[in-house]
Amino acid sequence: MNSNSHIYTKFCQCCNNPISENDLECPFCGCEVDIDEEFYSNYPWALVYTTNTLIEAEMYKANLEGAGIPVNILSQVDTSRMFTVGGLAIVKIYVKSPFVTLAEQIIKEINSSVNHNSN
Repeated sequence: MNSNSHIYTKFCQCCNNPISENDLECPFCGCEVDIDEEFYSNYPWALVYTTNTLIEAEMYKANLEGAGIPVNILSQVDTSRMFTVGGLAIVKIYVKSPFVTLAEQIIKEINSSVNHNSN
C-alpha cells in the first residue's frame, strides 16, 4: 500500500463521494464537511494555547467554535483563593487533534490583529 494513499472513512453529505477523515471540504464538490461529534470522539484532545485568564480562553473558544472546531477548556484557576495570575491561574485550550493546525492558525491571526491594534 502506498504511504500517500488516502484512507476513506466517511462520505460527503452533498455528493456522496468518499472523503478522508481529515478533509474539512469535499475534494470532489467543494462542499463543507459537517463535523460529526461521534466521528471525532476517537481522536485525542491536543493542547493549542495556554493563558492565565478564563475570559481570554472563552474568547478563543468562541472564535474556534465559530470555525467549526471542537474545543474544550481546562481551567486550573483557583477561584476559592482568588489566584488569578501566574502559575496558579493556568487555563488551557484543547482541540481535537485533526484541527490543531487550523486552530493554531486562527489563534495566531487573533493575536496578530490584537498586537497590531494595540500599537
